[in-house]
Amino acid sequence: MTLALSSATSASYFITRPDEEAKVGAKVKVKVPVKVYHVVRVPELDLIGMEGVIKQYVGIWKGKPISANLPYKVEFLKEIEGRGPVKFFVHLKEEELEFLD
Repeated sequence: MTLALSSATSASYFITRPDEEAKVGAKVKVKVPVKVYHVVRVPELDLIGMEGVIKQYVGIWKGKPISANLPYKVEFLKEIEGRGPVKFFVHLKEEELEFLD
């Protein structure tokens, strides 16, 4: 079985992806509850309301769009008591982010 896409569908898909890469460097705020467990010395961290910066869009690989579930790599800085500021990265989807720029 072969699946063929119309040229209109594939063209619009390719046109919208470079715009996503243009968002790298934008300030964002997490607008939904998202818990992460990979920040050192913090057992659980809820990201809602935290602000960060988009560092990478991973929905394009070698110039071709891929189906990344969480395409935005966002850098956060969190002050940890007794340790100081800790930088960490989280992959998120656009629906979880509010763009501040």
